[in-house]
Amino acid sequence: MLQIAAVVAAFAAGVALGPAWLRYQSARGLVSVDVYKGRQGVPKAGGLVAMVAGVVGLSILSLLDPRLWYVVALVGVVGLVGLLDDIYDVNELIRVAVPLLAATALYFAVKLRMTLPFMGTFYSPAWLAVLAIPVMTNAYNMLDPVNGFLPLSNAIIGASLAAGALLRGDAEAFYAFSVHVAASLALFVFNRYPASAFNGNVGSYFLGAEAAALAALYNMVPQLVFASMPYIVNGILIIFSARGIRGRSKIDRPTVLIGGKVAQNCDSSILSLVRLLVGDGALGEYEIFRRLVVLTAITSLASLAI
Repeated sequence: MLQIAAVVAAFAAGVALGPAWLRYQSARGLVSVDVYKGRQGVPKAGGLVAMVAGVVGLSILSLLDPRLWYVVALVGVVGLVGLLDDIYDVNELIRVAVPLLAATALYFAVKLRMTLPFMGTFYSPAWLAVLAIPVMTNAYNMLDPVNGFLPLSNAIIGASLAAGALLRGDAEAFYAFSVHVAASLALFVFNRYPASAFNGNVGSYFLGAEAAALAALYNMVPQLVFASMPYIVNGILIIFSARGIRGRSKIDRPTVLIGGKVAQNCDSSILSLVRLLVGDGALGEYEIFRRLVVLTAITSLASLAI
């Protein structure tokens, strides 16, 4: 069956690419420091694994649903911006503008609809659905605090959306979100604790854009919003406390590392979800990972209720 082959090919392509891509980054000096462990030389743009996996899987599914070609183009462009940012440090306004322009292109290329819980299906305000693309892309980028969380949380979110699609009898959406799960798990192989590679902006941008674009295409934006609530809450906290969208280098970090554990930075005015988690006391990296994963699992299960 072609749909199953697409899911398997997505995971296999990502896992196959990983070792060579990690070696290339190390040779080119595209590395960073794992501050929690004091490890030097960790490849910083491992998210290309997820991008290649997702593009391969969705391209195969596009043979059955041509609308997915638009999604492949969109997420490819957004992921490329993330990769360029990992290498050259792209301005934050460009990182916001490109997903917005890509979402606008999708709106005009594909007729979308949006079903709101307890209200019904709408076509005229479907532009609200594509707004999920820049929102989720940047929200996912703002919450990538510890090894393994971004890819595993995306696998959980994608699985909940796939389950929701299956419950309503939408096989096309089920396999498309299954590709998202496969791409996320392929990246998790290399980003799980202790990480062989960081996700980088290419990882967070691609996974955020892919989840949102598929949700817009298959009329599951409200479910995505519920499932991604930890990301959304974190983004709201940061943007409002920073009084606007700012690069990480332009704001005071909301947390500090003390004795190998994460504690809140009382000198910073910036709020974040991780700062709230460590508000009662410092936590280790794995404990933060565990609590964030539990939160995502809860919100993902809640998304099935709608």
